[in-house]
Amino acid sequence: MKSALRNQNISPRRFARLYIIALSAIAVFAIVGQLLVQFSLLQASDDARVINYAGRQRMLSLKLTMAVSALVIPYDPIDRDKRFSEIQTTLNLLEVEHEGLINGDSTLGLPGHNSPTITQDFNSMQADFDAITSAATDIVNKLSGNRAAPSSELQANVSAILSHEESFVPVMNTTVGHYQREAENRVTSLKVEEVVLFILTLVVLALEARFIFHPAIRKLQMSITHLIQAEKQVSAHTSELERKNSELELAFQEAMAARRKVMPHARVVSYGHYQVQASNGNYYNVKIRDANGNQLLECECLVYRRNLICSHSLAAATLHSAMIRHQNQRQSIDRRSVTSFSGPLDNSEMSG
Repeated sequence: MKSALRNQNISPRRFARLYIIALSAIAVFAIVGQLLVQFSLLQASDDARVINYAGRQRMLSLKLTMAVSALVIPYDPIDRDKRFSEIQTTLNLLEVEHEGLINGDSTLGLPGHNSPTITQDFNSMQADFDAITSAATDIVNKLSGNRAAPSSELQANVSAILSHEESFVPVMNTTVGHYQREAENRVTSLKVEEVVLFILTLVVLALEARFIFHPAIRKLQMSITHLIQAEKQVSAHTSELERKNSELELAFQEAMAARRKVMPHARVVSYGHYQVQASNGNYYNVKIRDANGNQLLECECLVYRRNLICSHSLAAATLHSAMIRHQNQRQSIDRRSVTSFSGPLDNSEMSG
């Protein structure tokens, strides 16, 4: 029983270590998953912004083409000043956003870290982009000096913009598609990583249930069983002690009753050794025994061996007490005699 309980005390420390390791693994998976989700959300936000600005490149290029084309239309409903301002603003946005998509721009929130495929797209469209912006810049310079510049002076630049626009827009459309596919691939990768982390978490929980909770529950059941058995044993021992106490008390009461009825004849063999006559006429020896500083009168009869008390030991105890009182009285008388004798002697010595 003691070894079983001792094993129960050792096991919980090992379970605690395993439980801490399992919880730490789950916490690591949760933290990694949260970091992945936060990073992916940030990346998704960047992807949305990049795709938006990439789509604006198509829109701005088309808007610039329409604005410069309106300059050569005989009857443009918008005056030259507004057209000039529109071309200048659109050209500036087109150049700034294009540079931000390639190299990044913190103001626009563009990271600028493009994949090799998208970098190749920008390289393939760079010549058309440079031709468009160069022609548009030339138109702005001409209109800056003279808003009423004739259409014939602007026709060559407008034609250059129109011709390169046809090549620039398809490549820009392809670039936008590549941006979108890369963003979707990142989302797919995130889904796969989340599924892997979820499976690993389930595996850790299953291992925790198999190697921690199941043995712990089994140990707990064993502990409860041992405690119940120990409680039953203690209860049985308690009942046995109560029964023996009852028997001893009954024997004591019987002995006291027998003593009150008739005091058996007792005689002194020596100091501490007595013989007491039983009802059948036999004498039983009763002797003093020192037990841990206490003096006990032991009888040789079967009743005393069973109950540690009998009428013979009680009778011997009475006789022993009487002898002790008698001895004490004699010692007291002897002390008084010595005192009375020494008094007159001292007086005679004084008178002499």
